[in-house]
Amino acid sequence: MKEKRPIDIKRERGGGADIGTKEDGAIIEMFKLGNKLIVIKEKSVYDFNFADDIDPERKHPNLPSNTQKLILDIGTESIMFSRIFLTAKNLFKSEFLSPDVNVEDALNLTLEAIQEFKVLENEINEYLTLEKIAIEEYDERKNKPVSHAVPSIPNLTTRCKTIFQKIDHISQIQMDLIRMFFPDFSKKRYYSHLPEFIEEKFGTEDTFTQFARDILYMIELTRNIRNCLDHRRTEITIQDFELQVSSDIFSPTIEMRYNGSELERISLSAFLENVMENMIQTFENFMPYLCSKNIRNDSIMPVEVSLIPEKRRRNKNIKYAYWSPLGDGGYFHQ
Repeated sequence: MKEKRPIDIKRERGGGADIGTKEDGAIIEMFKLGNKLIVIKEKSVYDFNFADDIDPERKHPNLPSNTQKLILDIGTESIMFSRIFLTAKNLFKSEFLSPDVNVEDALNLTLEAIQEFKVLENEINEYLTLEKIAIEEYDERKNKPVSHAVPSIPNLTTRCKTIFQKIDHISQIQMDLIRMFFPDFSKKRYYSHLPEFIEEKFGTEDTFTQFARDILYMIELTRNIRNCLDHRRTEITIQDFELQVSSDIFSPTIEMRYNGSELERISLSAFLENVMENMIQTFENFMPYLCSKNIRNDSIMPVEVSLIPEKRRRNKNIKYAYWSPLGDGGYFHQ
């Protein structure tokens, strides 16, 4: 038997680890994703690695027994995290999907997406807070005998540029996910070509075809807003607070007419909130469509992707799962 070195003894010694902080809540789930151990807690997600994951040949004795890295400051208590990443984890399963789909890559891509969604949420919430504070401060002083300062949002256009760049990046990640399930969708084509592609595969009446048509307006609108902001085009107008003759103020607005997209003048805060929910809903609903069209055909047990009735959901915010016709009402693989 080969004599154990000090590093072998150190690596094979039993021990424990506290992952994250008490404020993160309890550990809900751990699973391997490639060479990473993903630890999902109530309010956070960590990437946890043992020393052997980093140094499998055991050449570096001073390496800590384990390392952890916070990758998300939201967890199972987040509705958005459940609707996106936990839904993906529920659906991207190799035992049900065609072997042509790389489940590990799909999950990694969705993990990247939820990180981008969180940054987007932070950016939008920061703007909404600034607007709310500005309105409250103006209302408090407008009837006082002081200088009548009109409120404003610092760097308003730059903030919008950052937000819509992030929105477009999420749409690009979503397109990468689509191509994982449909690699024959050319990289030279984008969302405007997707309805035709889906229709050719599954027919005009297929609900996936209609879904691809329905999501097109918002994706093209947000991309055109990003293009206008990136290139300082005149077809877009982002207006800061405006004082009215009544001494009331209009909150910031946005409007655009460019490249086939039209957005009538609308409250910027209302529009951003609508876009955020639309982005989450689109990503969430794309996944069951992608999976339902790529179910493996050699499965012993028949399965289909189905909407889980609310009373049967283990997590009320995970709406989709594989369903098998077993027993009364069938069985949902959750």
